[in-house]
Amino acid sequence: MKFKLFVVVFFVASSLSFSAQAQQIKIGLAPEINLPTGNASSISGVGFGGAVKAEIGIADKYAITANGGYNLFLTKRKLGTKLANIEAVPIKLGFKHYPSQDFYIEGQAGAAFHVGGASKTSFVWSPGFGTYIKTGSANSKLEFGLRYEAWTNTSYGATTTLKTTSFSFIGLKLGYVFGM
Repeated sequence: MKFKLFVVVFFVASSLSFSAQAQQIKIGLAPEINLPTGNASSISGVGFGGAVKAEIGIADKYAITANGGYNLFLTKRKLGTKLANIEAVPIKLGFKHYPSQDFYIEGQAGAAFHVGGASKTSFVWSPGFGTYIKTGSANSKLEFGLRYEAWTNTSYGATTTLKTTSFSFIGLKLGYVFGM
């Protein structure tokens, strides 16, 4: 009888401990520098932005993320004419894995809503990784992250063929993350 009670108490205590760790919530604020790649580098040399990311732990090494931000890409001159800057508000959901306590790998997908002009909404996908650097506070850390991000548009051309274009970049961020 005592053994059964011990087993029940052990499993209840374990599940409460697991739930407390899994439900950890983090909020991050980060400025970004974005370096266009591929065809995007012929349009823009550099981009700037910022993001707010919420992270909800679902297990010890896994979390779900929600990310919103703003990106501005300064465009180059083409044939003596300055192209309009590219502005977008990307909204992404993702999944994060922690192979170690302060290192993560993540993937995100969502939509980039372009600001101004006749721009369309783009599909966004973004794999990345990062690390945390401890600060003096127990609940806050600095975050350094690196990601590849692509905004993909699909449209029909004049001859009704499907055309896909992509604007991609490498994003570097150094932000502040605090736990709740």
